[in-house]
Amino acid sequence: MKRILLILAILAPVLALAAPARAGGWAVTYMDPAPADMRPHTTYTLGFWLLQHGTHPYEGTDLGEVGLKFTDGKKTVGFSGVELREPAHYAAAISLPPGTWKVEGVQGWFAPYTIGILSVPGSLKVDPIPEDLRQAIDGQTPRKDHWGEIHPPDFPAGTASPSPSASASLSPAAGAVGAPGATTTVAVVEPDSWWRSPYTVAAVLALAALGVVVHRVRRR
Repeated sequence: MKRILLILAILAPVLALAAPARAGGWAVTYMDPAPADMRPHTTYTLGFWLLQHGTHPYEGTDLGEVGLKFTDGKKTVGFSGVELREPAHYAAAISLPPGTWKVEGVQGWFAPYTIGILSVPGSLKVDPIPEDLRQAIDGQTPRKDHWGEIHPPDFPAGTASPSPSASASLSPAAGAVGAPGATTTVAVVEPDSWWRSPYTVAAVLALAALGVVVHRVRRR
């Protein structure tokens, strides 16, 4: 029994690191209006906002990689985001082949956020915010306005959070934010990587800890 308790004591904090921490460790990616007609192999610049708790810029340090990820079921294409002048505002240059792409926000150490579906050729359809996150956003006490005139979509100028009615969907209307450019592809296409999941990392750490315990027990 003591050995089992020892194993559980070691595994508990490791597994806890991998569990979703929406109480304080979640974020939402809001898209700026995207072009209404996106063509294959054409470069576009997409703006987006990464907001902790869906309402404010990240308050910590060393957030990690921020960007946009596109998956069509067979391959994944990633584009890094570049910080803009406004807090929590980023831009990514993208170019995609034809297809129907699931769009995710890469949010540093926060879990990826599902944005919607991009049809190429076609347009971006933004999903509504999940109900639990929407309720969490609506229930927050507004903080200071971090942006002023240039602000995230559906955040009225001079306010610190999205309007309650807007946060039910937060699907910006399509509008041009960048004209079609050259056909140079700026993406790096790679297969899905199993080792990127935080749950996989946690499982590896858990197995390593278990192996240490078993080794020590056998030596006794």
